[in-house]
Amino acid sequence: MKQAIRERVWDALEASGETRFPFPPHGRIPNFAGAMAATACFAGTPAWEAAETLKTNPDSPQRPLRQRALADGKTVYVAVPRLADEEPFLELDPDRIDDPSDAVTLSGSEEYGVQVGPDAVSVDLVVSGSVAVREDGARIGKGEGFSDLEWGILWDIGIVDGETPVATTVH
Repeated sequence: MKQAIRERVWDALEASGETRFPFPPHGRIPNFAGAMAATACFAGTPAWEAAETLKTNPDSPQRPLRQRALADGKTVYVAVPRLADEEPFLELDPDRIDDPSDAVTLSGSEEYGVQVGPDAVSVDLVVSGSVAVREDGARIGKGEGFSDLEWGILWDIGIVDGETPVATTVH
């Protein structure tokens, strides 16, 4: 069922011309036209205003959100792709970054970020990438489970809990 929903969303986005690099949207959290507008809408919410730190995924559609967070003085934690290291998060500290637009790319986050373990992460807000989201907040990712694994790691050590706001941006 989930895979059928993913395929339907990926196909519809591709057919609409609303996808943005990287192509194709299939097999990934799809980048979409309007990601900057989605960030602007979200940046006016109470959860955004209250957050000093956030954890987000490294996918392209959250790039404008990471950039806005740094510009707003928020520390951003980005998971290392596929959680491939013992220290699976990159900490992007706005006080150490001159150019937020460069720091939020994959290569820029590696250059400007400090790799840290889960116990060094502080999270006021989680922004997960999604392929699809129901109105009640249930989400479907790209199907590899990394966002859920990140949440589970942070939950197990008490960094996030049932009160931690979780959001996503989707087309």
